[in-house]
Amino acid sequence: MHTGSAIVLLLLAGSLQADIYRSEDRFGNTRFSDKTSIGAEPVELNTAPYRYKVRIRHVIDGDTLVLESGDRIRLIGINTPEVESRYTRAEAGGEAARDWLRKTLRTPDVCLEYDAEQLDKYQRQLAHVFLDSGEYLNARLLREGLAMLTLTPPNLRYSSKLIQAQQQAEKANRGIWQRPAFQPKTLADLVPGRSYHGWQRWQVTPKHIGESRKYINLIVSEHFVIKIAKSLQAGFPPLSAYLDQPVEVRGWLRRQGDQHFMIVQHPSAMVTR
Repeated sequence: MHTGSAIVLLLLAGSLQADIYRSEDRFGNTRFSDKTSIGAEPVELNTAPYRYKVRIRHVIDGDTLVLESGDRIRLIGINTPEVESRYTRAEAGGEAARDWLRKTLRTPDVCLEYDAEQLDKYQRQLAHVFLDSGEYLNARLLREGLAMLTLTPPNLRYSSKLIQAQQQAEKANRGIWQRPAFQPKTLADLVPGRSYHGWQRWQVTPKHIGESRKYINLIVSEHFVIKIAKSLQAGFPPLSAYLDQPVEVRGWLRRQGDQHFMIVQHPSAMVTR
């Protein structure tokens, strides 16, 4: 990890952290959750996390920064709509999130705090970002309606703060919550064989529970399935509680032939009314 002339700040912030538990199923698969269960053991997180003071070189989009050192920082626990680039198509709200972040970071010094995992699959550093004022930037983006909550175990340190921030934006119908592109869809809107791009909201009713090698499947119809990794199942309520109940599932809808499926990693992505 490159920190340049980083200043290490010791923060006694244990009260702000979510407890993380590790357990194993009967097949020996390891599971992480922010809820305890029989046989689960607490994961020893750094209860006095370090914060590293760094300087931002520029903002790529609403959730990705580049440091003076050249390191890329991905704000953890959130996702913002894409901006137009060589690799991505523009999404509604992407430029608004990027422009807001650029304006907010005119003073380029921030503090980074890492969670259980430090790098994503693209080798970007995953971080909670704090302004010099102490304000938690990840949560502010959610509160402004510029980002969507995307919690991924075991990186759940500030999950309760992030969930609360999104709830505030949604209740106020702020930002993405009022944009037509992000209004919920129903099964009547689903076109078998069509690809859907970007973060989606689908209002569905699971009817059955199925199982594959890696996933427990909440089957909505022959064309729509919600997949929960067995390694993460302990973090969810009993999946039978979702059956025959209206659920708004949030995330990225994938397709295999005529079947669409959404992989859900945290209960916050399945909203019941």
